Amino acid sequence: MLRTLYISLLFLFLLSKSTAQTPKMLWENDDALNIASEIMDCYYHWNFKKADSLLVRYEVMMPKHPSLPLLKALEIYWENSPFDYQNDETVEKMFLHINRCITISESRISKNKYDKEATYFMLLAKSLKARAYNYRGATWKAVNEAKAVYNLTRKGMGYTEELPEFNFSSGIYNYYREFYPEKHPIYKPFLTFFPSGNKDLGVKQLVYSMKSSVFASAEAQKYLMWIYSHTNSQKSVTLAKDMISKYDDNEWLIFESLLVLSNYNMLSDSIINLEILKLSDSKNNFFSLSSKMLLGMKYYEMQDFSQSKKILLETEDKIDQISTRKTYLQPYIFSYLKSIYELEGNQELMKKYQKMASNTMYGDEIMARLYASRQ
Repeated sequence: MLRTLYISLLFLFLLSKSTAQTPKMLWENDDALNIASEIMDCYYHWNFKKADSLLVRYEVMMPKHPSLPLLKALEIYWENSPFDYQNDETVEKMFLHINRCITISESRISKNKYDKEATYFMLLAKSLKARAYNYRGATWKAVNEAKAVYNLTRKGMGYTEELPEFNFSSGIYNYYREFYPEKHPIYKPFLTFFPSGNKDLGVKQLVYSMKSSVFASAEAQKYLMWIYSHTNSQKSVTLAKDMISKYDDNEWLIFESLLVLSNYNMLSDSIINLEILKLSDSKNNFFSLSSKMLLGMKYYEMQDFSQSKKILLETEDKIDQISTRKTYLQPYIFSYLKSIYELEGNQELMKKYQKMASNTMYGDEIMARLYASRQ
C-alpha cells in the first residue's frame, strides 16, 4: 500500500515537474494568439494606447514567452518610425527587449533544438539587431548578427508547413537570393556559395504572409509593393493604395506607399496629392518635410522643373532638422536635383548631385529610373 502510494506520488511529482518545464506555445493558445495579432494591428495603425492595454493582458497570459519582449521591441520600433538608428537612447531601449527575447529563445533551443517558436522569435530579434547595427555603421557586429539571421532563415525554411509564420523570412530569401545578383552581377560569384532561391515561390510566400502572418503582415505588403515595382506591375500600385487606405493613421506606411507611387508618376493624381497634403500637417517634422519633398517630386512629374527645383532645394536646406533620419530623404532629393540640373545643362551642379546621390543607398537606382522616364 505504501509502495503504491509512493509510486503514485512520484509519478505526480515528475508529471508536474515535466509540465512546469514545458514552455508555453503561442500557436497552441488561440486567445493569446488573437491578442498578439491585435497588438500588431494596433502598431500598424499607430494606436499605441490600445496596444499598451493589450500588452498588459498578454503579459499575464505569456509572461515567459519570447514573443512578449519581441512585441515590446516592436512597439518602440513602430512608435518611433521612421526609426532613428543613431538615437542611442531609443536603440538601447529596443535592444533591452531584443536581448531578452534572444535570451529566452536560446534557453528554449538549448533544451529542444527543434523548438520552432523559439527559432522564429530568435530570427525576428536577430533581424532587428542586424538592421540596427548596419544602420549604425557597426559593420562587424552587423555581419555577426547577419550570419545568425541567415542560419535561422535556412532553418526556418524547413518549418513553413508546421509554422507558416516562417513564410515571411523564407519569401525574402527566395526572392532576393535570385533578384540581387540579377540586379548587381558583380556579386554573382560570391552568392554562388549560398543555396539558390526561387523568385516566384518567394512572392507566393510573401503574399501568404501579407494575408495571414501575425507578426509581419504589413512588412510583407511593404516588400511586395517594392518587388512588384521592379517590373512596373500594376499590382504595386494596388498594394500601395491599399496600404494608404488600410493604415490611414500610419504616416510612415503612407510615406513609403507614396514613394512607390512616385515610380508610376502618380504623385500628381488628385487623390494621391491629398495624402501628400495630409503629411504636411504632421506634428512630426520628418513627415512635414517629407511632404515638401514629395511636392517637389510631384512638380517634376508635371514637368514644372523650375518649381520642382525650388521646393527640393528648400527641402535640402532644412534637412538637418531631422538629424540622422535625413538618410531616408537624401536619395530622392539628390537624384531629382541631379536630373533637373542635367535637363538645364548645368554640368557642374549635375555632377555634384550625381556624386551625392550615388553615395546614398538607393540613389543610383532612382537616377536610372528618372533618366529612363525621359527617354
